[in-house]
Amino acid sequence: MALLRMQSREFEEWLAEFQQLRLPLWSEFPDLELYMDQVISEINQWLNPLLDVKITKTMINSYVKMAIIERPDKKRYRRDHLAELIVVSIMKLVFPLEVIKQGISQALANEVASRAYDQFVALFNTEIANINAQLTVNEFNLKEEPLHIVQKVAVKSVIYKLIGTKLVTLEDSDSI
Repeated sequence: MALLRMQSREFEEWLAEFQQLRLPLWSEFPDLELYMDQVISEINQWLNPLLDVKITKTMINSYVKMAIIERPDKKRYRRDHLAELIVVSIMKLVFPLEVIKQGISQALANEVASRAYDQFVALFNTEIANINAQLTVNEFNLKEEPLHIVQKVAVKSVIYKLIGTKLVTLEDSDSI
């Protein structure tokens, strides 16, 4: 019983910290072109606390080669590259890269990159902050734009996957 209380308390503390995490808005990205090492540093600063995964040069080169993100101009990356890398890194937890590529294309067909990214971030940040709210579980309206419903479902899937992974890791670490 004491072990269960300890796990519960540890999980509650983690969840409280998790709910404080957020993704950066477009305006928070550097307003200058970056080289690969700078991109990796910038992206990992935002993603590592959330995903506990680091993006690598190999991953970025692979995404460029697969045309999931735009090719950099003279090895320099812009804000849109940073946004795409964050979205890909998060969404690949639950979707294949080809589906993510299609989703990004659809989002960019309807909005400029800055607005599409900020809409995604607003949805993600709101969902993570309200993870314990009772009414957030399956809250979407079928009259909404299909792309918006897909984004909601995707964000919820990622967040719940991260929470489930943490619970399993807590259980594993206590059974050692």
